[in-house]
Amino acid sequence: MVNIFIANLDWEITSDDLRTTFSSFGPVLYAHVVFEKDTKRSKGFGYVEMTDTDHAINAINALNGMEINGRKLDVKIASPKGNRPLKKKEEVKKKPSFSKVQRTN
Repeated sequence: MVNIFIANLDWEITSDDLRTTFSSFGPVLYAHVVFEKDTKRSKGFGYVEMTDTDHAINAINALNGMEINGRKLDVKIASPKGNRPLKKKEEVKKKPSFSKVQRTN
């Protein structure tokens, strides 16, 4: 099973659109466009899970860089959450606080 990450999606793309597109390369178990919780607007990325590695690689190679409605798709194998680089917000949270440092003379 291969989990694929698709970024830079057009705002109008739906999960069904992803499923249809990737199904032309092989069986799709799961297709999902991620939406903002409050506004229900697409965040511009999604995930597809395919059963066969060869089909997934063929889809990635064919679709990565493809332009749809003026936006070039970024299609790659999704990395597990623990292997992703920290976002700027997470980096700030991890920095030590020096607000209560006492000076000794």
